[in-house]
This record gives sequence, structure tokens and C-alpha cells, in this order.
Amino acid sequence: MAVHNGSPFLRTALESVLQQTFSNFRFLIIDDASTDDTREIICSYDDKRITVECLEKNVGQTAALNIGLKLATTPWIARMDDDDFSAPTRFEEQMAALEADRSISCLGTHVWIFHNDPLVPQGEFATPLEHLEIKSALLRGSPIVHGSIIVDRAAILDIGGYDEKYREAADFELYDRLVQKYLTANLPNKLMGIRQHFNQGSRSILALDEVIDICFRRLKSGNYSRHDAATIRATLSRVYIQRSRYGWRKNSFLEQSKDLWRAIRVSPNTFIWNLFLVSFFNRFSISRQSRLGSILAWSAPRFLTGR
Repeated sequence: MAVHNGSPFLRTALESVLQQTFSNFRFLIIDDASTDDTREIICSYDDKRITVECLEKNVGQTAALNIGLKLATTPWIARMDDDDFSAPTRFEEQMAALEADRSISCLGTHVWIFHNDPLVPQGEFATPLEHLEIKSALLRGSPIVHGSIIVDRAAILDIGGYDEKYREAADFELYDRLVQKYLTANLPNKLMGIRQHFNQGSRSILALDEVIDICFRRLKSGNYSRHDAATIRATLSRVYIQRSRYGWRKNSFLEQSKDLWRAIRVSPNTFIWNLFLVSFFNRFSISRQSRLGSILAWSAPRFLTGR
């Protein structure tokens, strides 16, 4: 776990890990130079499994995660964010699945969405289960919830860890490299609760900028088929439309127009569909967006279907 000023929700997250039915683990926490009472909260737990690395300078979550990778000594690493919640049997079920299929190097789970109380679900988010499905879905979005994964430490180090260029979409970029060399999967069980609240980085304009950069890098690599390249361009179009909404909120007609023009130019055949998706989907919660995406996948070409 990497945490910076996580005190509002930290106790709930910590206790969900410490109360796992699978108890043989080391809990490594990287405190990324917090200025609130994060350190005091962590130190209030008298549990020998907890190890805290306190950074004196704030380096950001991506760099903090890389520090954690270097300090970790166990063969498997479970990710956990400081505002989320692990179901009591999460580690037990994931480790059993990894023991049953030793070919898997990264295993995520389905998740549920909550706002204040993790025991009161507000919805759920289903992810593709098999490696080929995950690899295909990665062209349209992130098919593995980062906070839910248990990953082979040797595998993630082998591909170079997290790219610190990306502060908000580092998991998305990591999966790009991971799926090319190692098998991934998701369990169909809801074992992780994802808290929805304001100021979440995954919805920021920086995250959209980073996804755009990753998509352009994919296209420049030339490693994708014609169909897959069309999927990436359709994804780019959708992300530009999403970013245009920030221009609208800031009353910047010029910025909004530029992003909409980029969306048309990069994938003219999918622009209208993507405009509909973004406008329509934003009316719903993440869990409902997931269900609607599954339904629309049956009535439209897959490369047009957004996450």
C-alpha cells in the first residue's frame, strides 16, 4: 500500500487487510511523506506483519509503488489502496486460485462500489475473466482493477515495474507490458470494495492526458493489427470527448472544440457513437456503466464499445 495523507479512510482499509482469513503475509506500507496523521494511524496498530517505510519527500504514488516493489521480499504482491476495502476472504481465495493455476502471474477480481460504508454496496463492476479477453479489453480501457490484483513480484520486476512518467494511469500502462509476456486473469468473485469519493485521480484530466499518451504510443509502435489499431483510435476518440467535458465545465469553448475536433479526426467513423456513449454513460454510476457496456456490446461492433 502506498499512501499520502490518507487519514480520512485509512483505518477502514488497514483493518480490512489485517482481518484477512489468509494471515501469512507481510503488510508493507509506503508513507509518501504524509503531512496529516497517517503515520500515527499506522503506528497505532500493534501487528508484527506491518512494516512502514516513511519517505521524507513526496514522490507520488507511482514512484512510491516502485519503492515498495524493491523493498518487498515475498514472491506475491497484493495491491491495496488506502481508501478501499478488501473482503475478509480476498487473499485466501486469490492465493487458492493462483495455487491451482500456476501459469497465472497477475490475478484481479470483480469489485463492488461503495461510498461511505463498505458493507453497503452501491453497485458492482465486472471484469473479463480470461487472459485473451483481458488483452482485448485493454485496448478499450483497464480490464483489471488495480487495487484488486495479486501479482508475481518477479514478473512485474522483469517488465521494469511501474513507469514513473505516469502518475494516474500507471496501472493501465503496466498492463500493456504485462499482458505481452505473462498470463493474467480475474476471479468472478467480488472481493474488493472500491470507494467512490471526490478528488479521485482516476477521473482527473491528468489521467485522461496520460491515457491519450499511452494510446498514441501504442499506435506508433506498429505492433497492432489493423482491427486493433482501429480499436485504439476509437478509444482515443472517446477519451478526447471525455476531456472536452472539462473544457465545457471551465466555459472554455475553444478547448472543448479542439478536443471534439481531435476526436473526429482520430476516428471519424466512431465519433457519433462515442459522443453518445460519453453523454449517455455519464448519467449513470460506474456499476451501471459496466452493465450497459455489456449490453451494448451485443448490439454494436466490439471496437465501438467503451468501458
